[in-house]
Amino acid sequence: MCQTLAKNRLNFAINSERTMAKSYFNRYVWLLDTIMQHGHITQTDLSDLWQRSALNKEGIALPPRTFHNHREAILDMFGIDIKFDKTLGYYIANEDMNANGVRNWLMTSLSVNNLLKESSTLKDRIILEDIPSGQEYLKKIINAMKEEKMLEMEYQKFKDSQKFRVIIAPYCVKLFKQRWYVVGKPSDAKKPRVYALDRIQGLLQTRRDFKLPETFDAQEYFAGWFGIVHDDINYKPETIHLKVWDRQRHYLKTLPLHFSQKEIEEHEEWSIFEYFMAPTWDLEQEILQYNDCVEVLEPKSLRNAIEEHISNMKDVYDGKYNE
Repeated sequence: MCQTLAKNRLNFAINSERTMAKSYFNRYVWLLDTIMQHGHITQTDLSDLWQRSALNKEGIALPPRTFHNHREAILDMFGIDIKFDKTLGYYIANEDMNANGVRNWLMTSLSVNNLLKESSTLKDRIILEDIPSGQEYLKKIINAMKEEKMLEMEYQKFKDSQKFRVIIAPYCVKLFKQRWYVVGKPSDAKKPRVYALDRIQGLLQTRRDFKLPETFDAQEYFAGWFGIVHDDINYKPETIHLKVWDRQRHYLKTLPLHFSQKEIEEHEEWSIFEYFMAPTWDLEQEILQYNDCVEVLEPKSLRNAIEEHISNMKDVYDGKYNE
């Protein structure tokens, strides 16, 4: 009887501790998201907003001492520094919060998660995109990156019927169009290659160590490329000019095709955007999806490639491939 009672008390204490930890975590995310949305905000305004938040079940205020304890916990947990300006109030001090980095992506994901919790009554009216299989390998890959251990991978390309095994040193991971990819250097190759996680058939962490080259920079590795293609044997980054008509150019202004995008001409009905990246097959496919809203001006090789695609598409619809 005593043992059962003690066990129940222990389980109650553990569950209470987990609930409390989850509650505090949600508070941290809410606090960061609220400050980011306002840019600068006073502690009084934060407290008022917290009282009205759906995450605040008790409807209590956010006392200064609690707020400052949260600041310290956020710095320790996320590496994000909340600083104070006497004139404007509290703000996020990290310069990379607006960059295309892990910290910003993490905060965006957590903020959306909290928003969905606050809007649980609308769950049937909020539709999200599915991410294909492969995510189960992400944790293993990141752990191997952290411990600098090589991975043994069973892999099958879409175009091949046979699987193959390869041992790679995982350099970095990248998310592109709802698919995760890992950049890894095979043990028998001189350069790293890109592998899609949804094409991995099996993955094991080995005991073999690897050392990430000091010259490797993940952002720089993809800087001159669209998406996840990195083929410096067949392609080289170069200046690309696209003429984009009205109904599409506004989309590109709000969601650039590539970080190098610059609008070099603007007219009433169209604009010209300049890029510096390699004219790969993936880029061709991206341009083709814009149909008659985008025209390649240069380079000539990319323009010719798009024209060839258009000609082939016309042949398909003319039934020439069925003859």
